[in-house]
Amino acid sequence: MGLNRRKVVQLGTAAAMGTMVPRFAIGATQQNDAFEAQFAETLAGLKAAFAGLGFSEAQPLSIATGNSDYNGGLRHDFDQDQLPTNAFIIQPLARVADVDEKARPDVLPLFHEVGCHPGETVSGRDTTELMIQVLTQDFGLDPARIAFVSVPQANDMRAVLDDLNMPFAEKVLLRDEAEALAARDASGFFFPDPMGEDYLVTMGVYYRIGDTDEPAPASYPPSSNWTEIGEIIIGGKVAPLGISIGAERLTYAQTGQFPTWDQRLAALFALAAQEGSEPDGLATFR
Repeated sequence: MGLNRRKVVQLGTAAAMGTMVPRFAIGATQQNDAFEAQFAETLAGLKAAFAGLGFSEAQPLSIATGNSDYNGGLRHDFDQDQLPTNAFIIQPLARVADVDEKARPDVLPLFHEVGCHPGETVSGRDTTELMIQVLTQDFGLDPARIAFVSVPQANDMRAVLDDLNMPFAEKVLLRDEAEALAARDASGFFFPDPMGEDYLVTMGVYYRIGDTDEPAPASYPPSSNWTEIGEIIIGGKVAPLGISIGAERLTYAQTGQFPTWDQRLAALFALAAQEGSEPDGLATFR
């Protein structure tokens, strides 16, 4: 399976709120029930993990942005400027460009991203430690299966990863800075305004899936044995530093399964109907 789909504006990734679970039941058909059961546990686990760390839950924004000039008016990422510090959000998202890639099992018409900004004074070390704690301690992911993709600025994280017994030299692929800036795909740089020039410096967090001992990626994009499950913001001034986790990708790391396209397509339409919204981009999915 091809699992590195960072095309238009990247994940991030993601996650969802408990109130989304009943919404799936409203319209979902052809369900992968095993995945959805685990997905519900993932959501509950994310909420418990962040609450246990002292973060409050902020309410997600509507799936509709009101700006049809980009992504057909559908929300493509959580809004860095809207998320308060010391809080987390579980945001439903959709990307019009994904319709052309719906044959890929890892591409979904509706997905969810958890965004968390720990505070105004945190450092890249703080956000890196936070991500590793959530993934390895709260969710029990195998550190040996975790790797990172970033840019030369990530050298500042060498000491913290070494201290976490995740040797930087073995775990981190550093991309060419100019290449990563041109790609705008968040494994190195993230642009909060997809049409703007201001960016944050990130480390993409990848997880090795399946029965393989392939070492950390040596080139970008990684092989299909690796799926990106989140991003760590380690630098930049256009938004507070933080982390993001894709809830579906985290569930995939645990189960090796994804929901079906039709299953989440029904969920997208149900969510828009519940909100009373009909952004232009929704027609692309019909």
